[in-house]
Amino acid sequence: MTKEEVVKLLTLIESVYSTFLIKDETVLLWFQFCLEMDFEKVWENLIDHIRVYPYPPAFADIAKFPFEENDFPPALQEWMKIRSERVDHEHSLPYRFPIPEWLVEYSIRKSI
Repeated sequence: MTKEEVVKLLTLIESVYSTFLIKDETVLLWFQFCLEMDFEKVWENLIDHIRVYPYPPAFADIAKFPFEENDFPPALQEWMKIRSERVDHEHSLPYRFPIPEWLVEYSIRKSI
């Protein structure tokens, strides 16, 4: 996001919420935090916030970081799905797998 886009966001917030005052420190912090964000996504979050809430948004209310997206490779997504299913299946079994002998003294379960 560019500095002009950050100013556009802050200007909209200030025009909608009369209690929101822009200080120099606020602008500098927003410049710093918004560099890695996509303006369109943050703008959408801000518009949604304005529609619902009568108070100005905190930064966390409208922030949209790129790593929030699920951009794992398909092979990793498939592995995560299989692992989740396996863990759910193992927890549903009526018996539990034995604890290795070397781990017994460190485990809550004391039976082998």
